[in-house]
Amino acid sequence: MTGNKIRYLGLDCSSLAVHGALIDDKEELISLYKWNSKEKSFDLRFPDMIKGFSEELSTIDKVDFAAIEAAIFIQNPKSTIAIANVVGAVWGFLLKEDISTTIIDNRRWKKIIVGKGNANKDFIKNFAIEKWGDKFPEQDYADAACVALCSVKEN
Repeated sequence: MTGNKIRYLGLDCSSLAVHGALIDDKEELISLYKWNSKEKSFDLRFPDMIKGFSEELSTIDKVDFAAIEAAIFIQNPKSTIAIANVVGAVWGFLLKEDISTTIIDNRRWKKIIVGKGNANKDFIKNFAIEKWGDKFPEQDYADAACVALCSVKEN
């Protein structure tokens, strides 16, 4: 039973996977998610990742808001485009489920959550471990949790 708590889904997208973290308005970590594929090329991996995300999204109990980390610019244009495609597809399925969604720049959520817009991966993961415990087998889960936390703080 979810009670009256508002639940926030934070999403960190890459060309390899979509990582998610669900937290409530009391900033408690509820669950972690990962949607990926074992396919080698992005063109084969993308449909598996997005299909898995779209199918599982409707089974997650009560998502009130979602926040997606915006696609980051990488010097490799192909990688930048791939990440942007994942972000766009994820956003589309959130809209389809009628989940209010925001897209937030990584420098912005880092500034809001840890006070440093240029915080590195280790700094973010250490923050997440201090806040929620050692529950993050991959860095991207910690990012997703912090993106969700940013959404809590902005709503």
